[in-house]
Amino acid sequence: MDEFQLWSLWSSNKIGDALSFVGSVLAIWLSLRIAAATRASNEFGILAKILASGFGLIVLASTWMRMTNGLNNWIIASNNLNALEDKSETAKGFVEYVGTTEIATTPTPMGIAFLVIVGLMILIQIWAPKSS
Repeated sequence: MDEFQLWSLWSSNKIGDALSFVGSVLAIWLSLRIAAATRASNEFGILAKILASGFGLIVLASTWMRMTNGLNNWIIASNNLNALEDKSETAKGFVEYVGTTEIATTPTPMGIAFLVIVGLMILIQIWAPKSS
């Protein structure tokens, strides 16, 4: 495979990453809406709180996977470009920018912080006592 093909594959994979990102944003928004509705309603009991919490945590787990897959898209492209004998200065710069060719098992620290904050927002909305 030559450098042009690698860049084309990386660009195509970025389209999938962007669609996954949009899906994650919508799912997180829905989780926050469900958490707010669960908090606002006096009709729902503990079962609704458990289901809303479970839904929110599943959304965050799938977003964790999406973030890790998106990061690995960059790492795999970097690894493949690094393996080329004849590569452009752009490819060398990309490999240097990515900084690793080891597959990631977690999102970036900022991505983890984002998911922790959103998780707290969801769970606090559902479980924090209401002040009357």
